[in-house]
Amino acid sequence: MKDGWHREAEPAYGQNAPAPPWRPQEDDRRYGPRPDPGIGGRPQEHVRPQERGPSAERDWTRDRAVRHPEAPERGAPGHGRTPAGEGWSDTGSRVSFGLASVVWLLTGIGFCLNAAAIAESSRGNAALGEGLFWVSIIVPFVVQAALLLAAHPSPRLRQVIVCLVGVYPALLYRLTSPLVLGNYDEHLHERALSDLLHGSGLFAPNPMLPVGPYYPGLELFTGALVRLTGMPPIVAMNLVPILCRLLLVLSVYFLAITFLRSDRAASLVVVFYATSPQFFNFNSKFSYQTIALTLGMGGVVLLRRAQFKRAPAAPRLMALATIVFLATVISHHLTSWLFFGFLVIWAVVSPRGRRKVVAQVAAVTGLAIAIWTAAISSKLSGYLGPVFSAALHEVAGTLGGTSQGRVFSSSGGYVTPEWQKMLLFLYAIVCTIAALWYGGRVLLRGIRERRLPLAVLGVMAMAYPGTLAAHFVPAASDIGDRASTFLFFWLALCVAYAIRNGRSSRQSRSGTLSRRFVITLTTIVSLAYFGGIILGSGLAALILPGPYGIEAGARSQDAQTLTAVKWASEHIPPGSRVVADLNAANLLSSQARLWPIISPSGGLAPAYLYFSETWDTYQAEVVKNYDIRYIYVDARLADGLPVQGMYFYAGEISPEQRLNGLDLSKFAHVPGLKAAYHQGPISIYSTAGLGVPAIRDGYTGNRSIGFGTIGDFVLGLILAGLIFALRSRLRWIGAAARDAGGVGVSVTLMAVTILLSSGLFELGLMPGPAFTVGAVCAVAAGVVISRFTASPVRLPRFFSFRQIEPMSLIGVVLALGGILLAVNVAWNMDITQVNELLKNVSG
Repeated sequence: MKDGWHREAEPAYGQNAPAPPWRPQEDDRRYGPRPDPGIGGRPQEHVRPQERGPSAERDWTRDRAVRHPEAPERGAPGHGRTPAGEGWSDTGSRVSFGLASVVWLLTGIGFCLNAAAIAESSRGNAALGEGLFWVSIIVPFVVQAALLLAAHPSPRLRQVIVCLVGVYPALLYRLTSPLVLGNYDEHLHERALSDLLHGSGLFAPNPMLPVGPYYPGLELFTGALVRLTGMPPIVAMNLVPILCRLLLVLSVYFLAITFLRSDRAASLVVVFYATSPQFFNFNSKFSYQTIALTLGMGGVVLLRRAQFKRAPAAPRLMALATIVFLATVISHHLTSWLFFGFLVIWAVVSPRGRRKVVAQVAAVTGLAIAIWTAAISSKLSGYLGPVFSAALHEVAGTLGGTSQGRVFSSSGGYVTPEWQKMLLFLYAIVCTIAALWYGGRVLLRGIRERRLPLAVLGVMAMAYPGTLAAHFVPAASDIGDRASTFLFFWLALCVAYAIRNGRSSRQSRSGTLSRRFVITLTTIVSLAYFGGIILGSGLAALILPGPYGIEAGARSQDAQTLTAVKWASEHIPPGSRVVADLNAANLLSSQARLWPIISPSGGLAPAYLYFSETWDTYQAEVVKNYDIRYIYVDARLADGLPVQGMYFYAGEISPEQRLNGLDLSKFAHVPGLKAAYHQGPISIYSTAGLGVPAIRDGYTGNRSIGFGTIGDFVLGLILAGLIFALRSRLRWIGAAARDAGGVGVSVTLMAVTILLSSGLFELGLMPGPAFTVGAVCAVAAGVVISRFTASPVRLPRFFSFRQIEPMSLIGVVLALGGILLAVNVAWNMDITQVNELLKNVSG
């Protein structure tokens, strides 16, 4: 029977299931040519090799290398040759000497250039800073992409380069504001994390994101990391996105290997995926989509591995995948829905023997989504309903010619430079052609050869240009961006598959890829990477720090703003009601734990406190109706229109109406208003003189968590000691870990941490860092004691310093130096200047 990925149906796990798929890594060189076993290839009967060969996945998953039965023996004719018409096997010598030095040296130089860019931009040298930034991010990517495509690095070095393709841009993004979260969405989750660490338990109300507390996966994992290690929350909030990015690119890489059967082609999928619009910016944020995307891709990897395993490994992997998808369900709404839809499609197109694996996990995931969504349907409808209705309204207006959105500019006067516009057009053209051409070819091949998975892959790839068209409708652009994160993986997989199985003209006479093809592809991908960053970052000029901007994200949280927020956190009781402009309100919520009033109700609009040159009965009624205790006023709001298109909230007033000086200076002359804080352009007025009661909303407490230092230490000592003593009876855990591989184990631990910490935080039992110290002491004592027994514990050896090349070490030192320099610049802006301004506060 013909199906999609393979030509014949295969038996289900536990019923003479096939061995794990042959890994085309170092074994290509050892066992020679093979038929193409990629997407749509024939099922393969595997035999276990007499000796275990290295595998590109072994370092992370410890899979057993499997020899293809049609591969000739060593010395036989045809051994070691590249398959005819391909050029994508990983034959040839694994040249790693010198490549590692190039990779790490350029990475280190890139971090140093990025630090210089941040420093120059913060001094007002915007042009120089932006130029250094683009060089720091583009040059390392070009070299990484070229090495993955043209060179023959060792499996371990290839994995390192793949990791750098993902982690390096995420680190650069985090370093633009390493000491204070720099994005609006990030502060929404910072508020939830702050409440959790103060002992609120689950579902504490969030004034800025009402639906956020009902998807607490990100905050639970980060909170557990803070509690168990004792690290500052800001450090954890920077580390979690980096960890998620690392696991995401490895999941993409190993998942692509199972489809394409080539580590080089899988590397190309990662490189292509790095050009997606949200790769640099949004998916590097401390946001619930970031962790949910990582969990979802990790769950797919576990399921894909389960399809190639026999019992009892397959049921174990299915159980782990189920745990991971359950954690995804409580981490992000849209992400879990999209992955569920993918699981359903995957189950339909899978061979009969492998359909059961996916179908069972999809059923459990769908049930969990239905229950969770039904329980919070009112919250979801209130959050997502306006988003989709506004998008549909603007789409209709755009098609009817009654509305027109800004594509290359903002209301605040920031305009995209002409060279960036050209790159954006080029990016759109390249992605559209790639999606339609390669997707169409794969679709036609799937129809012609009756391979349903190929046809579905082609359709999903061809759907991507729709996400680009959404950018012409401002309200729909966010929806298109979210969808692009998921559709771009299938576009990358489709293009890599089509290129890998393309014409032999891409090869040189030696059978390797031709130099012209490598240079052309690297150039196109690099330009697409450039365009993807610009498209996903909105106004690229706002990526780096710089002068204050009105409602301009990180540019709006300068030293003056941070000083006022810090003063409020120390002098205003948590939960106090306050009205402020959008970005200031978000900071007051996340860092001072205040309760901003951000939307109108009952026919009264808080924005009209500001959009009036006089104070009359309407303003007094607004203050008393909302019980507003404090009014935050920044005189700089009168300097221009807001970059984000609103001062306070959507629909506040006419989009083109701006505040003026009289609107903001009137508060100083209102009887009953008292300036509790004044520093530079910012004042915070108290309304106590108007008779407004001091009402406090949200969680305002500070409950102790855990069992105390001694109790946590003893608990860690006992639990770790018991696990260590019973390790011989827990060997099934080790077997499951070997089946899952390093990526699978990591995402499973992340999911288990989320699920377990939900109960511990809710009950106030989440232990602190003393628990970790006790656990480490117990394990260390057990290892020492085992040395005097018949079965001593052997500690793993990860690497040897002898393997590190001197130039690689220099690159690592340069990278650390660049990171420290960037942190030092941020320290001067966000800490030193704030402390100096606090000394001159009047009120």
